[in-house]
Order: sequence, then C-alpha cells, then structure tokens
Amino acid sequence: MTLLSVTELYENHADNLGLHWLAGKENNRFLQLQTDQRIGNVGYLNLIHPHQIQVISLYELAYLEALSDNVYEDALKQLFENANLACIIVVDSPRVPDDLKRYAEHYHVPLFTSQVSGETLMNYLHGILGRMSGEKITLHGVFLDVFGMGVLITGDSGTGKSELALELVSRGHRLVADDAPEFSRIDHGVIRGTCPVQGMTPFLEVRGLGILNVQALFGDSAIKKDKYLRLIVKLEHMSSEQLRQIDRLQGDYRSRQVLGVEIPEVGLPVAAGRNLAVLLECAVRNHSLKMQGYNAADEFCQRQTRAMYNMDKDEGYVSHRFDVY
Repeated sequence: MTLLSVTELYENHADNLGLHWLAGKENNRFLQLQTDQRIGNVGYLNLIHPHQIQVISLYELAYLEALSDNVYEDALKQLFENANLACIIVVDSPRVPDDLKRYAEHYHVPLFTSQVSGETLMNYLHGILGRMSGEKITLHGVFLDVFGMGVLITGDSGTGKSELALELVSRGHRLVADDAPEFSRIDHGVIRGTCPVQGMTPFLEVRGLGILNVQALFGDSAIKKDKYLRLIVKLEHMSSEQLRQIDRLQGDYRSRQVLGVEIPEVGLPVAAGRNLAVLLECAVRNHSLKMQGYNAADEFCQRQTRAMYNMDKDEGYVSHRFDVY
C-alpha cells in the first residue's frame, strides 16, 4: 500500500487543477493507494460507498440543500466522520456553502475548490493515482477506442488483429496501443489502458505492409492517449464442432479477469468472407445496449412466446406449455 499526503497532492498538482485550499489545513490527511482497490480513490459524492476524495459538483450541492435540516446535518456528519476520507473538492459551482467550510474546519478535513470541470478533475486524478498504485499488466492484442468504448482485440497469431484494427481506424475509430497495451487498475472496477512507451501510440504493424503510422495516414483524430477497458473481443479460428456449440441466441459471451476486475469478453469466429469490422462494431453497440439493460435475445424469446400464445388463442384454446411474459 502506498500513502500519498493531501498536502503533497496539492503542492504537486494545484496548478494543473486550479486548486484553492479553503478550509481544513490543520491536519494533513493521507490517501491509501491500495492495489486491491477496496476503497475508491476518487468520485462524485457517495455516502454509501464513500471515496477517499469526494468530489462535489453543483448537482450534489443541490441534492444536499434539498434535504430537511435533520437529514442534512446527518448527511454532513456521515460525510466528514468517514475514517477513509482524505479531502473534498468542490467543482462546477461558483459558491461553497458555509456549512461545508464549518464542518471541514471542525473535522480537520481539507476542503478545496477547483477551476476545472468535474470530468477533467476526475480523469486527471484517476490517471495520477492509478500510476502511483503500481498494479499494472501488459496484454497481447490491439487496444482501440470504438464508438467511445475501450475495446481490446485479442487472439492467436495470424487471426488478423492488426488488419482488423487498421480497418476500424479507417472507419473513424481510434488506436490506443498495438501489440502490447499496458493496463492499470485506477479505481474500484476501473481498468485504464495505454501505450507503455511514450510516443509509440501511432504505430501499427501489419504483415506485408510493415510499420504504419496511423496518425500520419489518417490524422490526429486516429489516435487516443488512453481509454478505460470495457470490452474484450477475441478472434478465434473454430472447427465446425466448436461453431455448433455456440449459443445461437446469446452468442459467445463470457468474461475475463484483468487485475481482479471482470471484463466482458465476446468471441468472434474468424472465417473467409466474414466482415469482422462490422461484426466488432455490432458487438460494441450490442454490449452498450446490454449495459443499459436491453438484451435482444431476451426480447426475441418474449415476442416469440407472445406470438405462440396469440396463435393458440386464435385456435380456440390456450396452451400451458409456454410462460407468458
């Protein structure tokens, strides 16, 4: 476990984040950068699963101020009495309530304001704290930003990972790292991927063409410095028997552990004539829908069951072999 003092964090990064120390300067607190990440490092206000750095924006302030007086006081006590609380940063708000300053002074909790947006603040802090925690892994594959989602393409040698990556970049997606992207766990359940060697992000090796600079070929928008890993797509040569074993409704979905975090993985069979770029784009879109709670296979089964139920009704009887949704 690595300890980082709030004072050190402020002194080293105040200029980049536009930090102003408002209250709670008397007692220096520490961030516990644990490799198992049981305690979240930084996030918006959460009283149930509190972060070590609690970020409060205009929305969280509005929520607190809408509480009744008793509930409001209890919420502030719960916030400031948390033993793991390192500091509080107020963002996206032109004002800081006097009660926050009063509690910060009373409990000796550093209270800051930041001139950058909440999203910028958290991305910056996630990056520096993740690098300091020290838990990293290098995986074989190509890491890209596809429709805004971090996707790692894996598979045995010769399955066409680099060719697929090149096709995706030509379709407007962005390369993060080729061959050996480096991943680190920067917070609870969050894996960040990047190119381990500075300045090597634009380069992609394609058999027959050699080393390509996709930034020079397709422009600055073709690369991205880092991205959170959300999906793994594994390219696989499959026999006829293996293809028959794939669930025709749900597809070949499973999960893979990366630094203790379960990352969804989908297997894409490689065969002549299959448009892998379109299939991967559909896999990303479908995964995005699943994250929102929608499952096409489930809806298909429900519609089929309703159709069979209605067909039975038209014939004058209702079958009890099927559940009705």
